Amino acid sequence: MQRKVIFKCVVKTIIFLLVTILLAPIYFLTLLIFYKWRERIGPELVRFYSKICLIIFRVHIEEVRNYEIFKKAKKGILIISNHASFLDIFVLSSIFGSVFVSKAEVKYYPVIGQIAWLMGNVFLNRDSSRERIKVIKTIANTCSDRILVVFPQGTTSRVTEQLPFNRGIFKVIELNPDISILPVTLHYREDAEIAWHKPQSFRENAMRVSAQDNIHVTVIAHNPVCIDDYRGKTSAEVCRMVEQIVAEPLRVSCISR
Repeated sequence: MQRKVIFKCVVKTIIFLLVTILLAPIYFLTLLIFYKWRERIGPELVRFYSKICLIIFRVHIEEVRNYEIFKKAKKGILIISNHASFLDIFVLSSIFGSVFVSKAEVKYYPVIGQIAWLMGNVFLNRDSSRERIKVIKTIANTCSDRILVVFPQGTTSRVTEQLPFNRGIFKVIELNPDISILPVTLHYREDAEIAWHKPQSFRENAMRVSAQDNIHVTVIAHNPVCIDDYRGKTSAEVCRMVEQIVAEPLRVSCISR
């Protein structure tokens, strides 16, 4: 049985690496050639790549609830989501065609980091308070014509140990009232098996994800939060409100088990 699991992990990893190695230089050249339109083309390229990755890891998006809410607010959307796995990026990109706020180290990954930069990902040095303020201003100035995803927990966790949201990102709407926050809940049926949590290494978690025969996820979009919802509240209070909105379906799921 152990051999079968190892074989499955190896096959999925090899296919994933081959697809990434094949597409990365093509994407890089495409974004350079069409540099002027890179922020429009980039998310669609990554959407295609994400759909392939979901097939490789046998991730099935069972349902996207309230997708019409997203379609009605197509521009200037800041998606706030819980964070369970590296699969979250593929799931959200495949559905929403989004770019992401990533840790600063990603920018220096060979080829992939340059692609992420070209397509408009925002990079954050979490150890610098000055850098965090700069990133918030960047998002406020550039989010009006694209869809950006932030994981305000800062790292991944299981449903049973949800980490609190960091409030800094919620100052964005105060700087740009035209932005809408779209709370999104990601609920994996196999959360206990695939969620990346301490003290797991990335390699260990990737092995557990690859070992799954199938992974099922439900994506729930909630009503947008806009500047009107800030009236009489601090950004910390709005943060707690959005956190509760995102977490509620997960709490209900835990209770029903």
